Amino acid sequence: MIACVSAMQQLPNMDPGPAVDTQLTQQLAHRSAALWEMPAASEEVPGVLKCKRRSCQLPRHGLDPQIAHYIVEAGFKGLFKVPNMEVDHALITTLVVRWRLETHTFHLLHGKMGITLQDIEVMLGVPVDGLLVTGSVKLEWPALCCDLLGHRPPDLIPHPHENMSILAGARLRVSWLKEQFRGPLPADAADEVVQQHVRYHILVWLGSILFMDKSADRVSVMPQQFLNPISDAKRYIWGSGALAWLYKHLCKALETKAK
Repeated sequence: MIACVSAMQQLPNMDPGPAVDTQLTQQLAHRSAALWEMPAASEEVPGVLKCKRRSCQLPRHGLDPQIAHYIVEAGFKGLFKVPNMEVDHALITTLVVRWRLETHTFHLLHGKMGITLQDIEVMLGVPVDGLLVTGSVKLEWPALCCDLLGHRPPDLIPHPHENMSILAGARLRVSWLKEQFRGPLPADAADEVVQQHVRYHILVWLGSILFMDKSADRVSVMPQQFLNPISDAKRYIWGSGALAWLYKHLCKALETKAK
């Protein structure tokens, strides 16, 4: 990155654009501006973004048929076929620098390109028709976890320097959640128990693929309100929610201080 800035400083006067700023009005606040302004050696230059990702893989012998049945009923069959992928930090950083807040598109040398609902449908196999994924953000999340997952997260653990709670707001620690469902589903499990296991798998995959964040150790329990009953999930446009989430975090990554 330092070599890149040094090389740029040796270039003749060059205007990075935009040539016409009537549409791209946020260039001064864009991540790329800190590079084009040729900062002094003592100033911090935006580096490669550190993108954390939580791996999610199916059990070695596949999902229990009882669980797989409900996942198909929920409309998430395609999502559970998405393979585990490595993260290319440099590529993601390059794409972020080309992303524009004003148009929600990548501005490349040959023109603009965007991510569409059709892309989400084809690559992630989630519904793109139906009801919007909108719900409450102020439910009693511990009680909801108890009702729909069969396990109630323990109370807050006080700590002077970090949040040690299992449930922080509506974000649940994945390691604790996996521990509750570590064992295989009993062959004679009641239907209620089967659905609890299904919700667990769906929450982990939604949090690992559709609605990722930089924590890499928590998932949101908010989607549970759309999984009661589980078959209700297929009524919602999960693809639209995932696309909006992606746009939001691409725009946040444009900030100069984003890591």
